Amino acid sequence: MQSRTTETHAVPVKRATLAEVAEALGVGKPTVSRALNDYPDISEETKRRVREMANKLGYVGSSRARQLQKGAADTIGLLVTAASEGLQSAYQSEFTGALAAALDGHGLDLLLHAVQDPAAEIDTYNRLWQQGKVDGFVLMRTRIRDERINFLMERGVPFVTQGRSDLANHHSWIDIDSEEAFAQGIEFLARQGHRCIAMISGDSDIFSTSLREHGYRAGLESAGLPYDPTLIVPGDFSAACGRLGLKQLVDSASGVTAILCANDATAMGAISQAHELGLSVPEQLSVMGYDGVRMAEMFSPPLTTLSHSAAESGERIASMIVGLVGGDAPANHQILLPAQIIERRSTGPTAKE
Repeated sequence: MQSRTTETHAVPVKRATLAEVAEALGVGKPTVSRALNDYPDISEETKRRVREMANKLGYVGSSRARQLQKGAADTIGLLVTAASEGLQSAYQSEFTGALAAALDGHGLDLLLHAVQDPAAEIDTYNRLWQQGKVDGFVLMRTRIRDERINFLMERGVPFVTQGRSDLANHHSWIDIDSEEAFAQGIEFLARQGHRCIAMISGDSDIFSTSLREHGYRAGLESAGLPYDPTLIVPGDFSAACGRLGLKQLVDSASGVTAILCANDATAMGAISQAHELGLSVPEQLSVMGYDGVRMAEMFSPPLTTLSHSAAESGERIASMIVGLVGGDAPANHQILLPAQIIERRSTGPTAKE
């Protein structure tokens, strides 16, 4: 694949593609990509053969090739909205730190970009990609009919979402089984004697919100408890909505003795409002969150939560995006993880009548 006019002046070389390396070896493209990225499930002998063939054919990994062509710098982009602040941003901060550290281990940088105007979000994705500033993206908080996903899929841009979507069969994602987690949360509270359990929900535009509500209903059914739609209070994952939701439930005189919240920020807001109203947690009201952020352990009282590791999600997504940039098929990178109950002092047995 190389020719020379003299011993000292080379004709420009056409670089081989990942598919050509795979064809020459008689293996699939995912195997070549994983071998070049030193995945542990690929044997050392296969890695050696792949590297030798890649060198022989002049293959350059896609991120490096793009860097040569249009100035990308081995960087992965993460766009966040300016709306996430206070307690709501706690999980995002833990996840971002873990993602950046894991990407660094792969020799990649994380470009964190705050989007002030949601209307300009797609333009920002397009600009960063077209200017060669990133090799791919990580998306948080997947939405119902998420236009970011459609935009990136149509252009063949490598990306991984934290959370599933209505197009989950067609792109890479890592998610926590929140539906099963919320069912387990209700069953946990029911075992402590609670018969009237409310839920302060999340943003209705976020894909996982409906999954959490389905889990809430499934948990009630499993525990033999009736479903009352008025006990699902809408929210937006903020501490403020936790405070408002708690007050709404108390004002309704519904007899609620336990609340399962859409995330830890909402739960901490609910507990703060309970204190202001003179309600003792957990003696008069049990409150349970979801996320497992570190500050939940230091709250007063320490928060019982459905925990999943932001650090593990960040580390896994880093490996996934490296594989995608290297040419892996998106369907090879879809991971559903369980949550676990971390019992602390914000929940307890229901008060005796």
